Amino acid sequence: MSPLSTEDLIQIAESLYGTTGFFVSYQSLTGEKLDISPAAPSHPSRLSIEQEWPAPDQTPLLYTLKDGTAYLFIPVQEQGQYRIGPVLLQSALFRAHIQDEAFHQFYKALTRTTENRLIDCAHLVHRLLTGQQLAKRDIRTESESEEQEIPLIADVSPHTATTAYIKAWEREQQIIEWISSGQSERLATTYSLPAYGEFGSLARHQPLRAEKNLLLGTVLLSARAAINGGLEPDESFMLSDRMIESIEAANSISELRNRHVRITVSFAEAVKQIQELRHSPHVLAAIRYIQQHLYDPLSVSSISQAIHVSSNYLSVLFKEETGLPLARYVIRERIREAKRLLRSTDDSLLTISNKLHFSSQSHFSQAFKQTTGETPTHYRQHHF
Repeated sequence: MSPLSTEDLIQIAESLYGTTGFFVSYQSLTGEKLDISPAAPSHPSRLSIEQEWPAPDQTPLLYTLKDGTAYLFIPVQEQGQYRIGPVLLQSALFRAHIQDEAFHQFYKALTRTTENRLIDCAHLVHRLLTGQQLAKRDIRTESESEEQEIPLIADVSPHTATTAYIKAWEREQQIIEWISSGQSERLATTYSLPAYGEFGSLARHQPLRAEKNLLLGTVLLSARAAINGGLEPDESFMLSDRMIESIEAANSISELRNRHVRITVSFAEAVKQIQELRHSPHVLAAIRYIQQHLYDPLSVSSISQAIHVSSNYLSVLFKEETGLPLARYVIRERIREAKRLLRSTDDSLLTISNKLHFSSQSHFSQAFKQTTGETPTHYRQHHF
């Protein structure tokens, strides 16, 4: 691929910042730095990572610090590299309170995220920059040396992020799940635009550019969700390329009206088509009924009645096509929804158990551990 222009580099970075709220900087091979987003706060005790970036390699680097903060470095061909961060990892455990105002303000300014989301970000940006798909093993990871002394704090919680960030993240997770499960109808009727626009302050003086940045971010997130839902990466990125070309060709905001909905629905439809090739109409009908009624009582009998087939026929057909008994599939989908509730709400385990119609909290915890390998409490501590 030919070298990217400065304008291209800025547009990609603005799109990333506008979509995630992550601080983004760029440094050329000659050492020239450019802050794309509002200037990232400097770590009060880690000036070295602010001043001396690691030498760019061929693949992204995820660098984590002992205090739970992290940086992501993404090479830009043979031109330089992006630095994303600092961010605060949701899995971080803070063990002691600190009164230092500089540290308090630093942590409060950071967006909370997960290592998985940073890795997804690295995959998407690398694909956009190079046209090549990375394997997960290609993401390099490094951690800070244990010898360094650091202050730890107890009070950094998801609530230190602004309410807007938290709500936007929750909506984003729901939209991603709908795309990856092919629920295009639900996206078309209930989709609401994540409130990312307020974070894209760099482009506020250019409304059209700001709207394009948000749309580009929607394309990137939707492409990854569709791949997770079974769409081939090449097909997903071909669809992405067409959408990006269309977005960049627009000359007015009116041309982009309702484009967010159309983007997500298009990717969900692509996933839905893949599902239709894999499954018979009756199994697809059962899957969609389950997805739409996770908060209702479900049984083999009620599902088969709803889609007008016999229980025995549906049970045999479902197991043949999915490899799972129908009742087990219902539990798996309810556990997936429980994971979302554990990540994004303060609901107690009993409340979640009752909402999703488990017979008891004990049954819920047992099913959760059997499905995920960890208890609901442990999952919430590491993902909330």
